[in-house]
Amino acid sequence: MNIDSDLTIAATASSVRWHGAVDGIHQRLLYGWAFDSARPDARVVIEICLDDVAVGCVVADCARIDLAGQLEPLGAADLCHGFVADLGSLPCDAGGTMSARVANTAALLAGGMRLEAPKAPPAGAVSTVIGDGGLRLHGWALDPLDPKRTLAVRAYVGHTLVAEASANVIQPAMRGHIDGAHGFDLALPATLADGRVHSVRVVDEEGRPLNGSPLTVCCSLDGLAALLPAASDDLLLRVADIYERHLPRSLPLSNWPHWPARFDTDGPSFLPALSAAVMVTGAADSELLDATIASVHAQRGVTLRVFAGEPFGVMLAQALESNCEVLCCLRAGDILAPQALAWALQGFALPQAQLVYADSETDGQPWFKPAWNPDYALASDYPLDLLLVRRPVARGLADACDGAGFAWSALAAVWAQGMEAIVHVPRVLVRSCAPTPAERAQRFAAAARALQRLAPQAALEELGDVPAGVHHAARRVRYPLPPEAREMTVSLVIPTRDRADLLQRCLDTIRQYTDWPKLEIIVIDNGSVEEATHAYFKRIAQEGVRVLPMPGPFNYADLNNRAIAQAGGEIVGLVNNDIEALHAGWLEEIVSQLLRPEVGAVGAKLLWPNGMVQHGGVVIGVGNVAGHFGNRLQDADWGDHGRNQLVQQLSGCTAACLFLRRQDYFALGGMDGHAFPVAFNDVDLCLKVRASGKAIVWTPHAKLLHAESASRGHEDTPQKKARAQREVDQLRRKWGHVLLRDPAYHPSLNLDPASQAFGGLALPPRERTARNGAFPHR
Repeated sequence: MNIDSDLTIAATASSVRWHGAVDGIHQRLLYGWAFDSARPDARVVIEICLDDVAVGCVVADCARIDLAGQLEPLGAADLCHGFVADLGSLPCDAGGTMSARVANTAALLAGGMRLEAPKAPPAGAVSTVIGDGGLRLHGWALDPLDPKRTLAVRAYVGHTLVAEASANVIQPAMRGHIDGAHGFDLALPATLADGRVHSVRVVDEEGRPLNGSPLTVCCSLDGLAALLPAASDDLLLRVADIYERHLPRSLPLSNWPHWPARFDTDGPSFLPALSAAVMVTGAADSELLDATIASVHAQRGVTLRVFAGEPFGVMLAQALESNCEVLCCLRAGDILAPQALAWALQGFALPQAQLVYADSETDGQPWFKPAWNPDYALASDYPLDLLLVRRPVARGLADACDGAGFAWSALAAVWAQGMEAIVHVPRVLVRSCAPTPAERAQRFAAAARALQRLAPQAALEELGDVPAGVHHAARRVRYPLPPEAREMTVSLVIPTRDRADLLQRCLDTIRQYTDWPKLEIIVIDNGSVEEATHAYFKRIAQEGVRVLPMPGPFNYADLNNRAIAQAGGEIVGLVNNDIEALHAGWLEEIVSQLLRPEVGAVGAKLLWPNGMVQHGGVVIGVGNVAGHFGNRLQDADWGDHGRNQLVQQLSGCTAACLFLRRQDYFALGGMDGHAFPVAFNDVDLCLKVRASGKAIVWTPHAKLLHAESASRGHEDTPQKKARAQREVDQLRRKWGHVLLRDPAYHPSLNLDPASQAFGGLALPPRERTARNGAFPHR
């Protein structure tokens, strides 16, 4: 696109050359349009004025399909001549007249209005649909005259309705401007993924087209490579692969019933030379038992023995006497997928593999599991549905009295080497029935015995308020603080630049909900200029808070490195100034997790002020970078198989609230202020922790409020956008070999940013070879 640069336009020509208007204001966004009839393909630069004084600048390059009747007669080549100006930098109580003029001219657009009495923009100006050529469309639709109304959004191919959704989804990216849930996720049918070009028209329930409509859809279920000519060379195939890394596509999870028939009909490339003994528990004369045994006998390419209808101890002894190399246990009613054992046995091809588990399905819902994740295993029992154990390990489990005891004893036996010894085959290989109350009790008792063996001082608890329909376990492990822990100093490091209001709430709530005896609070003053801020600094300094002056450009990584070098605590907490503590015990929970010898860093659950989850951990690979989990969940929502409520190990957590041992922080070189001055320094740090062999633990039992960038703002200027893109490039360059291999995530799940993590099925799935929990080095 060309941006108009003719700065010497005569005002007298404006009535002929320039066209446009200010349409209205909604949620502190000013909408309008502008067109240069002398240069129909140009994009006009607009000055936004308050009482005739320029307060901002914007390019009129937004789609405004509602203006077709005005723009087409003027000779416009397209409809991308709208503008949206953010008035967020103005004081909340600002008054005066807003207007817009063509930059560096006297050409004033029609429709100026008072801030005290703004006019609502037309509905067509504020509703948008976005697509990437795939089957998932995103956007928002609302009626400025009735902001509480929920609109329906419909997609048509020709005159055929192909998809419909309500615009009632929270859009995290728009939370600052759109009041309420007006976003939508529109899933087009898989029949459109036929490699042909389709034009999709999207309208609201009043028939008004959304900006961005019509969209072009052209995709294949097998990915971009399937659309290329059969004789495509390696370079073109590599370009397609890079495109899919940067712009991954997905299907909604509701497509799961059709997924196995499309992507799971193939068998493994080689058949393992291992024999398997399958023990099936349950009443000897039950139909469920017969169905399970039939699914075992239907397995192809595997030498196996089946033991059923006896007490578990008897079956285990028989299985061990059979000399089969691998043992596993199924419950009556569990149904193996075709070639399930052949796929599962692939996991033993990995060096040091002793145990192998796979994904499962219950009541039609798939459970896409992480690579070995000991915290999540204790919380949920996730490896138990189909767990294969090498015979030498099983020999030591001869006293197991049930399937749960067998599984948990096996896990405990290799726990110390678990990151390499416990292997995940990322395929849904078994349809599991929900555990009975008796089986739940057996599983809890077995997990508690295993925990007693592994961490004698820890206690396992069942969580309350588990939603109906949750079939997996829901537990919490409490790690008591050793007596000497409270003799340790915890240093909280909080950078700020003015915004004394945020900082005061941060410090007040930390003091209110923290009684740690040796708590050091360090505030980094990154060039504050307001008198009220300096007065507040003096006050808190008298109360024992250390204020370290560090003027200069904002470099979050460098500021923290310099402050932590001066900190006196054995434990350091990186805390943003827009964080607020919400409950007592939050710091004790974090420290108790951090003092476990295998843990290198601990992050907390962060909420936006509206109660939505701002941070439920970092998922590596979203958009070929990284992204937060949980942005469409309320605090109390369960999340995918408890991911919003259960402690787990992750690949990263945000430094808005991140705790490490001080010696570990500097052993890793701290944060990288050169490569990641503002963004992704926390992801880089966490990946360095993981590469060192230690774990990142995220706990939902420490909850804090986070306004996210309330003090430094968003990436909304050319300078900030350029710096942010450099940091994205740096992360891809340094950690590109791990971005699509997050052990806490699954290769069948989506990585497109608009759909959120755990929000869909990857199209197509990424590589699903057996994996362990070890950090993927180059």
